[in-house]
Amino acid sequence: MEEDLIRVTPNKEKVQSILNMVETTLEMIKHIDKTQFPSHVIKEYYEVIRELISIVLLLDGYKTIGGCT
Repeated sequence: MEEDLIRVTPNKEKVQSILNMVETTLEMIKHIDKTQFPSHVIKEYYEVIRELISIVLLLDGYKTIGGCT
């Protein structure tokens, strides 16, 4: 796992931007018909979790190579 992480300077502006995107996604999820499109809801929640993990990594001064931010 360590080989997949890059050391970076924590970037609070980028963190705030990602957090805003997460909030927008959560708001959008409220409007999806969960009975008709359950896979879309799951996909969006997965993206929210992935972005929240990237926020934690950025605040700790790390970035992943293959996906998260």
